Amino acid sequence: MRKFLSDNITFEVIIKYLDGTASDLEIKSVDIWLLDNQNRTFFNKIREIFSNPDDLKALSSDAVATDWKLLMKRIGKGESFNFKFDATAGIWYQKTWLRIAAVLIVIIMMGGLFLYQRSHFLMSDKIVYNEIIIPFGQKSQLILSDGTKIWINAGTKLRFPNRFNSKIREIWLNGEAFFEVAKDPTKPFYVRTNDISIRALGTSFNVKAYDDEGVVEATLVTGKISIEKNNARGEKQVIIEPNHKAIFIRNESTLENKKSLVAEDMQRQVSEPLEPHKIFISLPVKIEPVVSWTEDRLVFEDEPFENIAKQLERRFGVQIIIENEALKKFRYTGVLKKISFEQTIKAIQLTTRFTYTIQDNKITITNENKKDAN
Repeated sequence: MRKFLSDNITFEVIIKYLDGTASDLEIKSVDIWLLDNQNRTFFNKIREIFSNPDDLKALSSDAVATDWKLLMKRIGKGESFNFKFDATAGIWYQKTWLRIAAVLIVIIMMGGLFLYQRSHFLMSDKIVYNEIIIPFGQKSQLILSDGTKIWINAGTKLRFPNRFNSKIREIWLNGEAFFEVAKDPTKPFYVRTNDISIRALGTSFNVKAYDDEGVVEATLVTGKISIEKNNARGEKQVIIEPNHKAIFIRNESTLENKKSLVAEDMQRQVSEPLEPHKIFISLPVKIEPVVSWTEDRLVFEDEPFENIAKQLERRFGVQIIIENEALKKFRYTGVLKKISFEQTIKAIQLTTRFTYTIQDNKITITNENKKDAN
């Protein structure tokens, strides 16, 4: 039987969504839940009843009281799930609760089309997979059915089920996301990427796994995670402690040029020579630069301008071309808060001399001193 509602998309959240009192995170979660056609059909029936005050007038006080008792009996609540009712005035103390009662009562009167059980509507046990794609220039948040919270960065694709099975919880990530995993010692949580899998129970961590980058990173904030390569064939899992990251080099080409920024930056973070197709544990790292994007900030710690440009491309949905090789390697340290793209560029411009031109969404950056070019 299909479970329409879950631990985070509860009946109460749906009602708050309808009456305009839901939080931003609840609104985003419902919006994603509504991507499923069957969920939307179910939601539309609730909305139709909830938003039509004329239909509520047909419910007399006696009918409401009688049908409410029937409803409580049907869902095994007895009369403990009690909304206060003013018999003398013939109205509910809260009009919203009258609407809630009307929704539930009408569902019963529909001849069992939906069954309300344990505060969830059920119709099929089939697990349905949803996919959310966050375009450049945007971010999003999501609460999974188990209560796990996810912050999703720009340019990311996330695939997840409407509910988890009885043994494991797993989602699939292409891009970057920060996870606060709900605790469940009996059901481990897996983040699957194209190259590695991250296993957690109840913890918080950031995963960066964009297909167009040669490195996959998993940075642990709290708790503990284990990481293994996909199709590892007996290789041991790598255990990560807080304030460390796992680094996976995807291919040989990432390390071909030992002087490349990627190879140089990765090597600075580990104590042994890098190799492709291997998971490394970093030296202790600062967490703030890794997760600041979840708070609409960008924190850079001795970060090459070329890396910064890639982050700005995703954040603002633009294309950045740096024409000078020396400028690509310029390292910047600073905090950029909720500011526009031009304000961001001007802030970096305070520390090094360069000029830029903007044409539509394409930004070209050049060194002011032409003699320094290349």
